[in-house]
Amino acid sequence: MSNSRWYEDTNTPITQLHYYRLEAICVAGLTKGMIADVHKKREISLPVDFFKNSELEGMKAAMVIYFERSGEIRLIPMMKEGGARVRLEVEKVNPALMQTMTQLFKHHDLKVLFTTGFCFEENRCIYEVYFSADNIRNKETDIRRTIESIPGLYESEFEILEIGQEW
Repeated sequence: MSNSRWYEDTNTPITQLHYYRLEAICVAGLTKGMIADVHKKREISLPVDFFKNSELEGMKAAMVIYFERSGEIRLIPMMKEGGARVRLEVEKVNPALMQTMTQLFKHHDLKVLFTTGFCFEENRCIYEVYFSADNIRNKETDIRRTIESIPGLYESEFEILEIGQEW
């Protein structure tokens, strides 16, 4: 049984090592990666497995978020037909703000896809959230009204994002 370096190093039976090795192989497929030459080709194709993924059955679209400072791009599958981005500049994070946003998401069945959390810049707190929703246009007026009622709000943006809309 000395034909295995692992056996000699660990005194673990070969059958058990084989089991651990198989487990590691199964777990290894959590992600896929590639290196794209973005200078030569601006388009990036999605892996075929993305479309075969049973967890994404019923997917209607994908939210694509570009991070201006880092250059990172994130793609998030959506099970709803529409989506939007909300950007808030507030004096400070307070319970009323958190309660208002939580109620807004629940009341309009908004599925949060991504949030920056609260980022402090100068004397203001900036918060961005992307969400998906069905019938977003019908909810727009009420969402805007709710956002404008947030205590300590300096500035806000509400942008509906639609399929096919480019940067």
